[in-house]
Amino acid sequence: MRARARGYALPLALGLVSVGVLSLVVLHDHGNTVAARVRLTHAADAAAYSGALVQARALNLLAYINRTQVAHQIALAHVATLASWTQFGQNEATRFRRGNPPAMLIGMFYGPAHAMAYARAVRIEGVAGALDRFADAHARHDALVHDVLSRAARAVLRDLPETRQQAMRTVLHANYPEWPRPALGAAVQRDRLALAFTQDHWPGFVQRYSGHLEGTFRPMVLRATDRYAFLGPRKGLALNPWPVSYRCPTLRHQLRRIGGTSLTREGTWESVDTQSHHALRSNKYIGCYYREYAMGWGKVRNPGQQAVDEVLPRAPADFSRQSFWRWVQENAGWDLLNGHNNPLAYAYASQQRQRWQGRGMAAYAEVPLDRAARPAGFEIVLRQPAELLPALSGGGAPHAQGRYAYAGLEAGEHVTVSSAAETYFVRPRPRDDRRVEIATLFRPYWQAHLVAARDGAAGESTKESIGGSMSGSLRGFGLGSANPAGDSDAR
Repeated sequence: MRARARGYALPLALGLVSVGVLSLVVLHDHGNTVAARVRLTHAADAAAYSGALVQARALNLLAYINRTQVAHQIALAHVATLASWTQFGQNEATRFRRGNPPAMLIGMFYGPAHAMAYARAVRIEGVAGALDRFADAHARHDALVHDVLSRAARAVLRDLPETRQQAMRTVLHANYPEWPRPALGAAVQRDRLALAFTQDHWPGFVQRYSGHLEGTFRPMVLRATDRYAFLGPRKGLALNPWPVSYRCPTLRHQLRRIGGTSLTREGTWESVDTQSHHALRSNKYIGCYYREYAMGWGKVRNPGQQAVDEVLPRAPADFSRQSFWRWVQENAGWDLLNGHNNPLAYAYASQQRQRWQGRGMAAYAEVPLDRAARPAGFEIVLRQPAELLPALSGGGAPHAQGRYAYAGLEAGEHVTVSSAAETYFVRPRPRDDRRVEIATLFRPYWQAHLVAARDGAAGESTKESIGGSMSGSLRGFGLGSANPAGDSDAR
């Protein structure tokens, strides 16, 4: 009996070995699917973060461009001011040499300091070609503003979607160098990955605004000019100490210095500098009045493309053949007693003004207020065809026939993961006043990070555009939905 029972265990052992081999094949295929999904999740997270980082770098570049635009506007204001000062000094030197008014008279009425300043204007007269050099500097700044910086900002905004996609595809290709470059769109090709956007907040996140109109850029430029006293109001008033006329014993001769640099409505810079000696006089016709002797003047005006120059009376070069007060009454209508400006010197400055042609302030990029509270986020779906999964059960896709068939993916189906990232604005350190600063493109404080994807977004997109879905066996392995935020936190 014992001899006849030998060999009966062999069929049982062979059966157990067959079952074990089939189980190992199935477990190997499931393991490949799990590993593929993990690899796909990491690649999707890396691609999403890279896309958000491209957005952050673009926004920081726009912030640097905006700040550079402000710097060039300050430079244009300085150039215009230097030019008006130069013209002012040249005209004052001419008046000093002619003795109209004499330097001795200025020193007697207002003190030796004013007489010395009047005499030192001859030093500026010897600077040949200064106004031409200032005009050339103005033209170069204007070209940089419009032809370099403004074009660069437009190119950044125009090319960012394509640049973001190229960066994401490059990251995916680096994670899967053995495959062709990923395809864009929802359609899945059998030989490569498919990358598609399911949500994108970038369109409309940045807008371009005119620099000529009231907005963020113009007030920022004006706040920046407030830091430079050289660009501020240039006013001064000196009086002689003794009475001049019995008709108006309280009035005195006046030395008025008027000047300033201003930003016009067209976004161009204007600088005016004048100085006049106002001699107090009186007659029986109009009583007391001030006879103005223009000492120096200078004006730089960039009229822009739509501005209209003001119309002023053309003042004669001298009043040796006519009375000053009578000409004013007949042609100008200035207030010769209660005025506080230098109308004659300003008329001369307008006649000899430097007309610089420029395009004014360029358009600038900024985040609208209704979008500033929400980061620029997006969500992507990455799909890997089943044909690209390695398997022992034959073919490209893991598939087995019979009672122990692999229930994961079949040919034509795919592994799908989703990932989300966003670009957000945050200061490197809190403000001194502890207030929250809204997102703006005038400060390069933009950063990027991963965020949680919407639940079920990948599955819904898969069913709508592909028709295949993850089967129950994959969900049994915990792979039914992607959680890129969790993966990134774990890393």
